[in-house]
Formats: sequence, C-alpha cells, structure tokens
Amino acid sequence: MSGAHTAPSRIQLLATSVRWPGVGRSIARTAAFNVAATATAGLGGIILARTLGPTVRGEYAAIMAWFGVAVMIGEMGQPAALCFHVARDPLRARQYVATSRAMMLTTGTIVLVCGVLLAPLLAHGVAAVSLGYRIAFGSSIVAFVGASYTFSLQARDLRKWNVVRVTQPVLSLIFVGVLWRLKLLSLDRALVVLSATMVLQLGWAYISCRRTSLAPGHVDATLIRPLAAYGAAQIVAQTPAALNAQLDQLVLSQTVPAADLGRYAIAVSLTLLPIPVVSAIGNVAFPRLAAQDRPTAATHRMQRMAVLGSAGIAAAMLVPLAAGAYWIVPLVFGAGYRGAVPLLWILSPGAVFLACGQVTGDLLRGRNRPITVAWAQGLAAILTVVLLFALLPVLGVAAAAIASTVAYGVALAMMLRCLSRLPVEADGGGDAAQASRPAGKL
Repeated sequence: MSGAHTAPSRIQLLATSVRWPGVGRSIARTAAFNVAATATAGLGGIILARTLGPTVRGEYAAIMAWFGVAVMIGEMGQPAALCFHVARDPLRARQYVATSRAMMLTTGTIVLVCGVLLAPLLAHGVAAVSLGYRIAFGSSIVAFVGASYTFSLQARDLRKWNVVRVTQPVLSLIFVGVLWRLKLLSLDRALVVLSATMVLQLGWAYISCRRTSLAPGHVDATLIRPLAAYGAAQIVAQTPAALNAQLDQLVLSQTVPAADLGRYAIAVSLTLLPIPVVSAIGNVAFPRLAAQDRPTAATHRMQRMAVLGSAGIAAAMLVPLAAGAYWIVPLVFGAGYRGAVPLLWILSPGAVFLACGQVTGDLLRGRNRPITVAWAQGLAAILTVVLLFALLPVLGVAAAAIASTVAYGVALAMMLRCLSRLPVEADGGGDAAQASRPAGKL
C-alpha cells in the first residue's frame, strides 16, 4: 500500500462512512496545514541543529521540554475544555472564551513564577542556559492567553484555526533564517524568536476571534464549573500523556551529556513526521463528536476508519524513513548526528502507536470520555518511569527510546479497548439531530 494513495482513500472513506458533509475536505485541509506547520518548524530545527551543534541543540531540547510541561500545567486542560464547550454550546461561546482565558491567566501566572525561580536549578547553574529557561518561561503567559483564542476557533471555524496555528512556525522560520544568514543565531536569540512569534500569533488569533464572534466577551462565573470539570479530566489525561511524550527528554536532560540528548531529540523529531497528517483526523473529529447529541452506527464506522487510517498513514511514512535513515540523518543534520540512527529505528514502531493513539484519544474526548484517556496514559506513564530507570544505567540513551515505544503501545491498546465498548444508537435520529446543531464553519 503506497503512502501517496493511502491518505486520500482513507479520508474519502472516512467522510462517506460518517455522513458528515465536507469532513473529507476538512481533514485534507487540516492535514495540509499540519504538514506546512511541521515542515517550517522542521526546517528551522535543521538550521538550529547544524548551526548550534549537538550540545547546544541538546540544551535547546531540554528547555523546550520543560517549557512544554510549564504550558501544560498552566493551561489546566482548558484548550480541550474550551473547544468542547464552544462546540456544544455555541450561543455562549464568547463567555466561555473569556472565562477560560481568566482561568488560565490565574494558574499560568503561578506556573510562570515557579518556572523562573527554578531556571538556575534546571540549568545546573550554567548562566547562559539559565537565561534561556527564563526567556522560555517568560513567554508562557502568551501561550496561556493565546490558547483561549486559538482553541475556540477549532470549534467555530477550522479554516481560521488552521491559519492561526501555522503563523508561529512560519514566522519563526523566517526570523531564524535571517539570524542564520547574519551569523547571529544563538540559543538565547532562538528563544527570543519563539517568544516574539508567539506574541504575533496571539494577535492574529484575537483578530480571527473577533471576526467569528468569539471575542470580546465577559467572564461568567457559572461557566467556571463546567470548564474546570472538563479541564480537570483533561489535565489528568494530559499529564501522563505529556510525561509519555516528554519524560524521556526531561530525564535525559538531567542524566546524560547534552550532545546525547541533542541526537535523541533529532531522532524523536524525525519519527514525529506522520503526526501532522494523522492528527488532522482527530482535529476534525473532536469538535464534531462533541456537537453530537446521540452517537450512531455511522459514528462507530467513522471511529473505526479513523483508527485504521491513522495507523496505516503513519506506517506508510515511517517505514521508508527508517529504511533510509542511515544515509538521510547525516546528510541532513551533519555527521555529528549519526548516533541518532539506531534511536530512530527503536522509536519508529512507537511513533506509529503514538500517532494512532492521538487520534484515538481525540475520539474519546469528543465522546466526553477524557477520564478514559487519563487511565490509559497514566498506566503508560508509570511503565515509562519503570523502564527508564531500570534500563538507563545499562543501555544509556537507548533506554528512553525503548521505554517510549512500549508505553505508547500500552496506551493505544487500552484506549482502543475502551473506544470499542462505547455504546451507539441505530442510524436515523442521530444524524438528524447532528444536522440541526451548529457544529462550526468548515
């Protein structure tokens, strides 16, 4: 089965099976934007890797890993909660956006202060790296405000949501490229670019929300409880999921030389290449499932095709990459990254599990089952910790690759089991109810 023909056929069959008008086009369009965002971010990553070298690239990977944890904690699951409730209750969308933004500003400020104070400890006392942590943590408040506008757009207007998401990596690539050409690119300047482009993305997200009647709005105290309830369930699921995605690099940032982490980060980034294409399925399905009153047999068919399509697309992309990695990695990133090749081979099966698991998780969240995702990811996170600390002294950085692959496989198996057991109704009333609900502009 060739990758060039797999994706369109899966998307067309998915659209036909679920009987949602335009869903195939929405998935294809979202996948295109995902690919564009990842490609631009990847080009920027190549420039950073070749310019900074494995050691500084490892320091950058460590900073971004901890920055991701800070953003996840500060957001408290609100991006998913906001998308769900704006799709479910569009008449109060403005109030949901304003209330969620206020909630994230409160929790995000606490996280920001803690991150800045912990910067010297995470940097092992290295002044330049400590400054990098402070720059990254300082920009987290922009991420919290931006999330309230960006993820409400996912439920209201996928076109605008896609454009907003791609602005930051595109602008980042432009600025990084300019600094590289001027021979001014360094760790702290790369992080300043991250902060500046996030501010620009925030501005565009706000403008887009005003054009789609999502802003301005007023805080409604009665909405705090439903947002917090869904957000709490999401953060319970998101925390172990983030640990599965980041724990390897977090641990390596404190236990192995920065150059080893730099090579590992390159291997991880390459195995994540299918995610932009595959995640488009979940990006589109999540708000549509949330807007449904009653899941039907068509919903079940859509879920099955989404899972099979995500696994097939990921495998079709990763098998050729793994086969040619011995030549591709040194050619693209430089000879200093040849050690990333065996790590990429170990991570490739796990990347298929991860891609399919992300789509499965979105399906469960759309069916209002974030706690199910939490249980699966929680068990996988425990397994990650056990394998990491058991294998790290023996296998070194390869232990992280093994632990990640096993954990992703366990999480996927548990989520698939739960998804297959969710109830559905016979076709008929469900589709009519769906047609009468404003699920968002596509």
